[in-house]
Amino acid sequence: MTHTQRPEDKLLQSVELGTLCACYGGLLTQKQLAAVRLSCNEDLSLSEIADEMGVSRQNVHELITRAQQKLRRYENALHLARQAQTTREGLQSAIAALDAGQAARGGAILRNLLLALDEEEAPDGV
Repeated sequence: MTHTQRPEDKLLQSVELGTLCACYGGLLTQKQLAAVRLSCNEDLSLSEIADEMGVSRQNVHELITRAQQKLRRYENALHLARQAQTTREGLQSAIAALDAGQAARGGAILRNLLLALDEEEAPDGV
């Protein structure tokens, strides 16, 4: 039985992988990073990536699978992508409140964002 992925699911997975790659891509091997970028950014198939990289389709599948696992492990440990998304959403809310003339609400949102960032810092500043 072949498993076909819905276009919406494929897009969400690609966006997630691209986001994780933006945060942690430097921790992947060059081949893993290249395969993931061709898959996410260029939307190439495994066969197209294999041709581009001069490797087998199976090798591309393994590169992308290992990269996904590695990126998810980093996110589970560090939460950088989630923190960036939370901060982005908070900033958007603060801007909307300020644009609506709700300076006190916008200020409160910004203070909460700063407090959350301060609480996530380790005591040694790392």
